[in-house]
Amino acid sequence: MTTTLVAGCLACDILAGRITPPGGVIYEDPYWRIDHQASPVLLRGFLIIKPRRHVEHLAALTAAEAAALGPVLRLAAQALTAAVAPAKVYAAAFGELVTHLHFYVLPRTPEMPAHGLDVLNALFRERRWACSDAEAAAVAERVRAALPQGTA
Repeated sequence: MTTTLVAGCLACDILAGRITPPGGVIYEDPYWRIDHQASPVLLRGFLIIKPRRHVEHLAALTAAEAAALGPVLRLAAQALTAAVAPAKVYAAAFGELVTHLHFYVLPRTPEMPAHGLDVLNALFRERRWACSDAEAAAVAERVRAALPQGTA
């Protein structure tokens, strides 16, 4: 498959190596990549799953990309759960500021509100759980280490 990247797209810039998220690549397969959210980091363990080519809509995924998406989301949630022991793991996609299709995989820790919308508000507006790149890189390494053998 030809990988098409768009200059100036944050996700494409990360995929092309022009921006390095804390901790580097956590997981990559022929269709998808997982890494930690790039700076400024809003939350330890804020994972981003993105297709390895520039795609803006779920409907534009190839059959192979779509078939691989569920297992990659599950893999990310399992590794994040093993790495940080959250009360819950959220997955969401918005794609407004960064139009490259991407999924947030977010740990909701026990001290965070038990309502997802409250978590999102505090995360993006208040930046209540922001952390350093070094802290994010340490979590990325724990997530990478929690991946089943042969998947990293």
